[in-house]
Amino acid sequence: MLKQLYWAYSLVILVGLSLSCRYPAAEPGPVDGGGADTTVPNNPDTVIIDTIPAKNPDSLLARTSRFTAEKLFAIEALTQSGGIYGTAADYRGQNTELKYEFIAPANDTMKHRPFVLMVHEGAFLFGDLNNEMGKARGLAQRGFAAASIGYRLGFDGASEQNPCGGNGNGAVRAVYRSVQDLYTAIHYFVDRADEFGIDTRQLMLAGSSAGAITATALVYMREADFEALSPGITQALGPLDPQAENSPFRVRALLTQLGYGIFRSEYITESKAMPTLFFQRIGDNVLPYYKGTFLSCPTYLPMEGAKMASDRLKQFKIPFELNYENLEGHHLSYPEDYVVDRYAEFMKRLWSQNLRQLTNDGYKNVEDVALQ
Repeated sequence: MLKQLYWAYSLVILVGLSLSCRYPAAEPGPVDGGGADTTVPNNPDTVIIDTIPAKNPDSLLARTSRFTAEKLFAIEALTQSGGIYGTAADYRGQNTELKYEFIAPANDTMKHRPFVLMVHEGAFLFGDLNNEMGKARGLAQRGFAAASIGYRLGFDGASEQNPCGGNGNGAVRAVYRSVQDLYTAIHYFVDRADEFGIDTRQLMLAGSSAGAITATALVYMREADFEALSPGITQALGPLDPQAENSPFRVRALLTQLGYGIFRSEYITESKAMPTLFFQRIGDNVLPYYKGTFLSCPTYLPMEGAKMASDRLKQFKIPFELNYENLEGHHLSYPEDYVVDRYAEFMKRLWSQNLRQLTNDGYKNVEDVALQ
């Protein structure tokens, strides 16, 4: 009898081992603590110490076979859902539903996944969340949870056909509204972290063009910065983050493509500097690679691009990856899958403590600095 039990037990172990080699490893049990974090506050004016327990410590995310260029999950193994994460008044005062699409592996063994929240392009005038869903799907195939959001579009005088038809104040307000919406989306998902299966300390903000401006402004700009650009903006549009005291979260990285923009690179200080991945053309005719103006419109505010921002990160010894094309035009030549691969591999390096400052001319690496 004992001999039969022994063989049965051995068979169970062998089956378990074979299954563990075929599927991504399950998330381990609860992790204690996570420590205090002041790197990225969710309050627009003050640093809040974030004591959220880490669902997935970096060491686990570094070791797992997920989050690389390999697509571990087939399209059929993903689950997708959509909904409304909030409502807000647009620039004409009309109430607007703010929509999202969420995608992640279905029936997943990892109960809280790193989460990429994506913001689409369109000069704050056009475009929708579907523009980012190809990349979101690719991230989900690599093991991430991802969502793409819509946000309020438009400002007085400007249109898709004539983006320079407005004024600088209206353009700044358009950015402010988009940042408000991104904060609202973050709180929506963080408040439902268990429902969506996301790790609130492993949040990445991914943006394309206008979306990159939005994500960057959320990380680096406070209400006082917007007030300096557009006096009275807070009174007119309300708090930058209406839920600043709720739903604590941690942004781990900015993942940007199709251009980059920040009103002033001086907003990037040593205490706020964020690991960032950039994709931009040197001859970008919409957002400057070096210095220019918002949407390259002569009457709008000054804006700085990926080169200026990466130089600030270089100064503060913060990991980054700058991918540039020495070409004219706003649109890039990189295939979508390649962009997603770079997103995933960038995060894998951070989790592995392989901290580097990389610069790539097209597909060729031209600088690789290891950080101590």
